Amino acid sequence: MLLEVRDLVIDYRATRGRVRAVDGVNFNVPAGAVVGVVGESGCGKTTAVRAITRVMPSSAVFAEGSITLEGEDIVQMSDREMRKHLWRDIAYVPQSAMNALDPVWRVGKQIEEVLVGRGGMTKKAARARSEELFAMVGLEAKRLRDYPHQFSGGMRQRASIALALALSPKLVIADEPVTALDVVIQRQVLDTFTELQKQLNLSVILVTHDISVVAYVCDYVVVMYAGKVVESGPVADVLDNPGHPYTMGLYNAFPELGGEDRELSPIEGSPPDLLNPPKGCRFRARCPFAIDACLQDPPEHTIGEGHVANCHRAGEAGELREIAKRTETWVGVTSE
Repeated sequence: MLLEVRDLVIDYRATRGRVRAVDGVNFNVPAGAVVGVVGESGCGKTTAVRAITRVMPSSAVFAEGSITLEGEDIVQMSDREMRKHLWRDIAYVPQSAMNALDPVWRVGKQIEEVLVGRGGMTKKAARARSEELFAMVGLEAKRLRDYPHQFSGGMRQRASIALALALSPKLVIADEPVTALDVVIQRQVLDTFTELQKQLNLSVILVTHDISVVAYVCDYVVVMYAGKVVESGPVADVLDNPGHPYTMGLYNAFPELGGEDRELSPIEGSPPDLLNPPKGCRFRARCPFAIDACLQDPPEHTIGEGHVANCHRAGEAGELREIAKRTETWVGVTSE
């Protein structure tokens, strides 16, 4: 196993108190696999994966847990030790490519800076490698002389992927890499990313709120809600046989990138305030299948090989899935 996250707890210090953004999260990233982390905005997915890079806001606190990269606990490393792993072992592609690219430097110079400063290459070798990286992501070498503002949104995202791959990392974390792009460019960028992942045998963590993106490119999925993992497992099994109502709701709320036309059903309401989260199942107030038992913390239920869901009614999932497909099931279910 390349990466193992165990019982991870991360708090943010806020003026109103501590906000537990990530609460006991567990997941694995096998070598050469693509793991999707999916959920609504504010569910803790970006905090959980950014913790792997240790590049966190000053208000963030690692309260508990471990993040093990090939046997080494990232949480316990010094900043100097962690710096050795960034770019070489772990690379990060942010949601907005403009957050990865300096607007006043030519794109080629930015890639060369990483190759020379962190990779120890000569300038000549760095220029050759930069051209190779641009070719890998489908960009012409002459565009290395351009500034980020001269690129389209899709081209900037490709350039940020090239930058992340500069030193051939083992793990790439892509945080909402296609959210700001139109659907045609989304598919082009995802196809490029998938081809590179297979070609280079990369391990990838793909953060998204769109479950159709997970279905399109991922091998495994981790579904998060209100700071917790509610379901995880192989993508095909989780999406064909979801065991948690939140996963069922997410699937119903998004169109498929290349799939059948179907009626979409939004999940009404909004996630709870993590400063004072509700007791028991955190999805209870928005769940059409909530029962009295949901006032208690849900147990982990095994649905298939490697597929688990934290829900009191996971044993009834087959029946609930059929009911969840009906739009009227989700109408009038609102947050407390």
